[in-house]
Amino acid sequence: MDMGQIIDGAIRLYRLNFGELLAMAAVTLPVGAASAIIGGLIDDAVVAAIVTVAFAIPSVAIGLVAQAAIARAVADVDEGAVPDFNSAYGRVLPRVGTLFLTALRVAVIVVALGITIVGIPFAIYFMVRWAFFAQAIVIEGESSTGATDLSARVVQGCWWRTLGILLILGLLASLPSAAIALVFSAATPIAASLASTVVAAIVFPFSASATTLLFFDLQSRERERVSIA
Repeated sequence: MDMGQIIDGAIRLYRLNFGELLAMAAVTLPVGAASAIIGGLIDDAVVAAIVTVAFAIPSVAIGLVAQAAIARAVADVDEGAVPDFNSAYGRVLPRVGTLFLTALRVAVIVVALGITIVGIPFAIYFMVRWAFFAQAIVIEGESSTGATDLSARVVQGCWWRTLGILLILGLLASLPSAAIALVFSAATPIAASLASTVVAAIVFPFSASATTLLFFDLQSRERERVSIA
């Protein structure tokens, strides 16, 4: 698939399974809404920043689980099954420990490289190589190390293409939230943050589905490379 086909495929998947995929993404709303409300009620900038950081960890953790559940649902569609909230989360939750361990390992390495100017290119390099560890865990059943190895293997030879597509998908996913936040900027900060959080949750299934379709595409290309070799 080219980039247009990946985007079209993600939109079609979301349109045909809107309710289930949106429900999978909706689990991110409580933490996001709480962060928006509490942060908006605090006038002290330092305290507000501390609150934001405190909410960032559970927000990232829940977002990772939701992304994995949607990836599992997309794989179910690929296998001819109907995506289901309970089925997707039922298969993801037993792998939560592996997901969190892998995410922590990737984050530590990337942050350690990124804190130095010299290491920033290497941090970006590894972020792209390991971008599909969640799909490798919940779809292919890989261990923590096996997941990063599989992700790196499918990206090999397509690193620049993968980076470009991921950047475009990230831009497409972030634009609606930014636009809504701008529209509500004349209102209270709480209203702007809440609106942005809701829109981000609505868009989330698109970006998670598109990333999973990109993973399938890279797997297909990797198998082709192996068969040619």
